[in-house]
Amino acid sequence: MFTDRVGWDDLGNGPELVSSNIGYMMRTLSKNMIVVVFGTLAFLSMAPAIHAIDFHKSIKEARDADKQNRPIVVSFGAVWCGWCRKMTYDTLTDPKVEKVADQFVWVKVDIDKEQELAARFRVHGVPRTIILDPKGRLLGSHGGYMPADQFVAFLNESLKNPNPEELLPALLRRLAEPKSADEQRDAVTQLVERLALPDRQQRQEILDAIKKKGSATWPVLSDLLADDRLSIRAAAAGALKHATSAELPYHPFAKRQRRTQQRGAWREWIAQQPQVGQIGQ
Repeated sequence: MFTDRVGWDDLGNGPELVSSNIGYMMRTLSKNMIVVVFGTLAFLSMAPAIHAIDFHKSIKEARDADKQNRPIVVSFGAVWCGWCRKMTYDTLTDPKVEKVADQFVWVKVDIDKEQELAARFRVHGVPRTIILDPKGRLLGSHGGYMPADQFVAFLNESLKNPNPEELLPALLRRLAEPKSADEQRDAVTQLVERLALPDRQQRQEILDAIKKKGSATWPVLSDLLADDRLSIRAAAAGALKHATSAELPYHPFAKRQRRTQQRGAWREWIAQQPQVGQIGQ
């Protein structure tokens, strides 16, 4: 005959002893769990931390801090941008990116806080990654999220770019503070070429800079009136009129003979102006 002994264990221990055993087991289990948790934390603290790229707050700060003359990666983003966060936490912490990261200096820009800088680099959406060479010329630009493999390929392709584009801030600096007459002539020519592009986002800024530089730019602009490219002739004529406020005619669509006559009139007018600055001043 079986006797139902509720609260008794198989060894014949009564309810009080069973309860005591259960309490002991729970306390032991709790202690063991604490040991495991702290042991795990101690192990994790000894493990190497995920490498994070050191970002500078500005391009100038990055240039000043770098002693190796490395290219600069500028990452444009915003706090509300989910794809930007994914780039930060997935792509930029990937070992493949870490492997090449030391070849560059890194800058992170919040477009909401640096709207003027974003406009200068023609950033219309985020994330946007651009790469500048040590002279400030554009090596590469890519909009949108990139996984690690694509990002590394973009970095490598940009480093091999044989024709870097000089960005507007650098061009304007060369115009304002040229080291030679040839450098200023080249800066004026490139700025006119920018004016001739269909994308005229920074047109007014260029025109104002040329006007501010004064009469030293006028001879170069008059020379560009003879350029074989219609768009350059038209851009140079517009810049010259803006810079001088003169009312002399010039028709970039006219036949060569007429254009030559009009350009001659401009050159004569420039020569008659008092205190015409020399190119390179």
